[in-house]
Amino acid sequence: MTKTRLMAAAVATLMAGPLLAQAAPPPPPGAQAVPAGVRGDRWKGDRMFPTVSPEGRKILLEALRDPSMKDGREDVRASRDRVEAILAADKLDVNALRKAMDTERQLIDAQQKARQDRMIAVYQKLSAADRKAFVADAKSGRSKLEKRMGQFRPKPVEAK
Repeated sequence: MTKTRLMAAAVATLMAGPLLAQAAPPPPPGAQAVPAGVRGDRWKGDRMFPTVSPEGRKILLEALRDPSMKDGREDVRASRDRVEAILAADKLDVNALRKAMDTERQLIDAQQKARQDRMIAVYQKLSAADRKAFVADAKSGRSKLEKRMGQFRPKPVEAK
């Protein structure tokens, strides 16, 4: 390594040191701080349900981890594969496509109904305060997602 490169590396290291030594910024006002030693793992719930009580968070996370929440996924996937196979054929069979799409819709509707029925049972276990916190967290998460996704949507063209 030449003297110039060695000197540049030393300067870069000295400049980066203070930046790396800075502590993380405090959480925004009103946000519940993550307890020390708890990673910001979304499946631990501290990021997913930040304002729900620990007891309510445990109830919600158990529901999300329930294997029955995945029931019907393979059937829906197989149905979508069938729709794609029909679409990829040289000759489009519209009647077969309609039938495959109807089957897909029925499977998705049944899957959604089963999930909603399970979640009704979960919501009944939550306190009123946890239900309100859950709604607030859901709205906040949806807003953040829409904001992130908005950056990928084309801007509307103004009429002249």
